[in-house]
Amino acid sequence: MFSLLQCWCLLVIACLVYPIILISFKQMMEWIHNYARNLKEKTQDLKRERQLAEDLLHQMLPKSVAKQLRKRQKVEAENYDQVTIFFSDIVGFTSIAASCTPLQVVEMLNNLYVCFDSRIESYDVYKVSANLQARNLEVAEILLTVFPGEC
Repeated sequence: MFSLLQCWCLLVIACLVYPIILISFKQMMEWIHNYARNLKEKTQDLKRERQLAEDLLHQMLPKSVAKQLRKRQKVEAENYDQVTIFFSDIVGFTSIAASCTPLQVVEMLNNLYVCFDSRIESYDVYKVSANLQARNLEVAEILLTVFPGEC
């Protein structure tokens, strides 16, 4: 069988190797734990980004069109005999904003948009918003040239 010297050698080797295996195992468990935590964070980030993209898509397109695009379906163009276009401006906004704190301006605009949105939801309409005055003027002028007698 084994001699006493061989047994002592095996015992010494086991005592030297066992802590190395234990430390390696602990390190591997920490790496796996860190990887799992990082994967969870990245998954949450991806879900947030996906929701932001979804929200942006719904702001840019009607929900029915966005739904068809998500399903990779063909979107048929719709034709309307009549449309109403509403342009608005907050008269004196610059002076109002100058006399308020930034937070008050944001709160005021948010309340105004909530009011508009609640009214819009009562009708079968699609809201397109743009916040550039020059762009609104350009769009209005184009519409006047396209539909001269109807605006």
